[in-house]
Amino acid sequence: MTRYLIDITRFISRIGRGKPTGIDRVEIAYISELSRRDPDCLAVAKMGKDFVLVRGQDAGRAIAVLGAGRTLGRDGLKDFYRLKLPKAQRQARQYFRSVALGSSQTVGSLFAAYPMDGVEYVNVGHSNLADDFLSAISNAGCTRLSVMIHDMIPLDFPEFTKTGISEQFQARMQSVSRYADRVICNSADTEARVKHYFSKWHSDVETVVAHLGVEEMKADHQPLLSAPYFVCLGTIEPRKNHAVLFKVWEKLAAELPSEKMPKLHVIGRRGWNNEDVFEFLDTSPLVGTHIFEYSDLGDNELAKEISQCAGLVFPSFAEGYGLPALEAAQMGVPVICSNLPVFREILGNYATFLDASDADAWAEIVRSVAKMTNKSPEEGGWAPDPCIVPRWESHFCHVFS
Repeated sequence: MTRYLIDITRFISRIGRGKPTGIDRVEIAYISELSRRDPDCLAVAKMGKDFVLVRGQDAGRAIAVLGAGRTLGRDGLKDFYRLKLPKAQRQARQYFRSVALGSSQTVGSLFAAYPMDGVEYVNVGHSNLADDFLSAISNAGCTRLSVMIHDMIPLDFPEFTKTGISEQFQARMQSVSRYADRVICNSADTEARVKHYFSKWHSDVETVVAHLGVEEMKADHQPLLSAPYFVCLGTIEPRKNHAVLFKVWEKLAAELPSEKMPKLHVIGRRGWNNEDVFEFLDTSPLVGTHIFEYSDLGDNELAKEISQCAGLVFPSFAEGYGLPALEAAQMGVPVICSNLPVFREILGNYATFLDASDADAWAEIVRSVAKMTNKSPEEGGWAPDPCIVPRWESHFCHVFS
């Protein structure tokens, strides 16, 4: 049986910072799966200046505690004064220190006492992707280094990233190209972009494409009988292109009586470099009447929001995957999205694809879908082609078969 060492640095760093994002959820799924597959699974994390090694079962226990809404760990002297960190994360760090098999300020010395012969190192959170770390992991005896790459957006679209992120991301990817034995890609589109850049760096690392699994959301598609609304889900950042939706709702407000106006529910935390969008949300008269902002909904609330909406709108300029679209599809909710290769790959003919910048086309489709809400296909309602929604079971069978 294969033994595994999974990197949980990102998982720990995200504790106390709101609901898990897409990559966070992928990392949680991997921690849980590898702990199940390998009872002796280990996990490594960098916390401050220290690297710690813990049992995968202890990382899985942390997921269960946090998922139940309980506090993980308690205050400890090592992290007590790191006041820039959320309290929940400081306490979680103390938990992982208390259950650690070993701790050191260097990776080499940490693994000197814990040889990794025959172990596969798995990294899905993009932390510690540097030459010194990956070479130390390899020297410790790991027989295979597997790294998941979610997208190459910082290189393809540097204008959508924070200052310095593109350069940092390139350095990480070049380290992966030198040391990884295998790259796990969430889509064929991501694989094509990975091969494009890795070939430039003279790397022909093995790749495997495995669509990310979608967890079942309990609510059924039951649109509200009155005041149909649309959902836009995701961090409010420039790449997500909320601005085109605001143009659409301004256009609709100028053409439709108030009682005929569909609503727009913007769900997600505010991100960066998006001052015009934030100003609209803070000052537009449409906000609070026809547009509503929600920053941190729980899983049950989110499932209800999606299941009862008239449609999910997804006008991104760039995406690595598109979990919200698949979550909507599994509940039979119409999906209207930008015409990206990855969306066509994972959604097939289920969705309506539009130019991300064509506000007129978006307005026409939103108006049309709103009219079809609550109508059966026989009455002129929406009748989509089937969409095969991937599950985690098939993802992991493909990756670790």
